Amino acid sequence: MNARRNTPPPLNVEAIAASLRDSAVGHRILYLPVVTSTMDIARQEAERGAAEGTVVVAEEQTAGRGRFGRQWRSTPRQNLSFSVLLYPSRRTSTRLSSMTPVAVLRAIRTVTGLTATLKWPNDVRLGEKKVCGILVEADFQDSQVRHAILGIGINVNLNPADDPQAYFVATSLAAELGKPVSREELLQAILTELGLAYTHLKEWNRVWDEWCSSLETLGRQVQVRWGDHVEEGVAEDVDSEGNLLLRRADGTLVALAAGEVTFQL
Repeated sequence: MNARRNTPPPLNVEAIAASLRDSAVGHRILYLPVVTSTMDIARQEAERGAAEGTVVVAEEQTAGRGRFGRQWRSTPRQNLSFSVLLYPSRRTSTRLSSMTPVAVLRAIRTVTGLTATLKWPNDVRLGEKKVCGILVEADFQDSQVRHAILGIGINVNLNPADDPQAYFVATSLAAELGKPVSREELLQAILTELGLAYTHLKEWNRVWDEWCSSLETLGRQVQVRWGDHVEEGVAEDVDSEGNLLLRRADGTLVALAAGEVTFQL
C-alpha cells in the first residue's frame, strides 16, 4: 500500500497537448511506457509523415543515448526523456543546437527559479553538475533537411545519491531545489519555449546572446576530445556558427565544431 502510494503518477500528456494545441511544438504527444529510444520512435514518426512538432515521451528507454553514443539512463516516473520532431529549413537547422538548450534554461528558470549554465555546446548544468543532456540529429537528402529530431533528457526528481556512478557528475532539479518538481509543468514549459524560439526567428539574436552568455566554458582551460583527436587550451570564444574558438598554448587559434569538453585545473 505505502509503496503504491509513494509511486509517482504517470504524466498527464493529454492536458499538456491540449494547452499547446496552437503551439508549433507539443500539440501532439505520444506517451509510451518503454521504448528503445524516443529518438528512434520520432524518426519512425517522421518516415510516416507525422506533423511537425510531434513529441515522443517515454518513461523508460532500453537503448537511450546521448552525445557520442553514450547511454542515457532515466528512472521511470522521476525524470523526463522526450524527442521533438521538426522539419526545419537548412538555415534553421544550424540553429537548433543553440535554440534547444536556451529553451531548457528558460523553462527551468520559470518553473524552479534556478539559473542553469551550459557546458559547450549544450550540456545543461547546475552547480557544475549535469542536469540535462541534449542531442540534435538532422537527416539530409542532397542539400535539403528531411527532418530534425531534438532529444532531451532531464533529471527532474531523481535522487543522485541512488546512483553512485552519477553522484559526483550529475544532479537533478529536485536535489538542487530541495523539493519535488512537477514534471507536467516542466515539460509544458520546455515545449512552450521551444515553440516560441522555433517560430520567432526574428528573435534569434536574443536566443544567440543568451546561449553565449550561459556558456560557463568560456575563459577556462579545457581539453576537447573528438574521437582520437585531442585539443587543449583556453576556450576563448564561439564564432557565428557556434564553433568553440580554442587558444592553444603556442598562441594559435583553432575552431572546433564538436567535442567532449573537460575542464582543466
